[in-house]
Amino acid sequence: MAVKVNEHIIPDWAIERQAQSLFEQVEKSMPGKPREVIQLAALDLAKDRMIDQSLMGQESQTRGYEIDAEEVSLGMKQWISQNGGKKAFSKGKHPVIKTQEDLKKEIISQCQFNKLLEEETTCEPVSEEEAQKYYEARPDLFETEVTVTASHILKMAKTEDEFEEAEKKIITLRKEIIGGKDFKEAVQAESDDAQNDGHLGTFGKGRMVEPFEKAVFALKPGDISEPIKTQFGIHIIQLHDRKEAQLTPFSEVKEKIIEYLGERRKDTKFDKFLDQLKEKAEIIDCLLYTSPSPRDR
Repeated sequence: MAVKVNEHIIPDWAIERQAQSLFEQVEKSMPGKPREVIQLAALDLAKDRMIDQSLMGQESQTRGYEIDAEEVSLGMKQWISQNGGKKAFSKGKHPVIKTQEDLKKEIISQCQFNKLLEEETTCEPVSEEEAQKYYEARPDLFETEVTVTASHILKMAKTEDEFEEAEKKIITLRKEIIGGKDFKEAVQAESDDAQNDGHLGTFGKGRMVEPFEKAVFALKPGDISEPIKTQFGIHIIQLHDRKEAQLTPFSEVKEKIIEYLGERRKDTKFDKFLDQLKEKAEIIDCLLYTSPSPRDR
């Protein structure tokens, strides 16, 4: 379906080409969805983007931005270099840009967009006080994760009988360790995962299977866990150390906060600008309008 934006027609084939180039991006954001649903979402996104581009292009022309020919030439060379080189470009496989004229229009449009973007996103810089307020309001964003350092002994098992036998051995080993046997020696003598003497290093949540993670984060340093069943077998864990979450000092994140808030402020201002353009524009779906694509002419 074509779209009329003021006096500019965006043909259906152009929207479909743009949707093709966006399909993979949309697919990643919609895992498990049917292909037909993803295609419709890609078409909607392509349509919205091309309407925005059309409005910005029209506004750029109204403002009379002058685009330097050397800037356009350099932009074309960079685009070709970044998209497979001259041979790849000559084959015309890009879903939207097929010819030198297509590319030239695209680069000019990008230059105009950049000038418009710069003009319409100029705003007051974020102050340190504003950054401090954001830091204090969202401490969760600046905390380090809870981490633990641990070792384990594993008796591997697959069948029900093997799990029963592994649990008996692990219970016996645990009693021996509680009674004074060295954990590392027990690993070397009995564990089916004796690499690095059973030492698992330091890790946070989300790194281990759920039953193991639940058990290890419930321990205190020096504790030996009860037997734990996972899909690998039966474990016991020795916790060496635990580091609680700590708030990163403001001085270490101040610049990143200022940068983030600044970009957010610019995005908000530009979105409002786009909304104003859309309110003034006449945007109509053209059910009866069809236009041949360049390759059909």
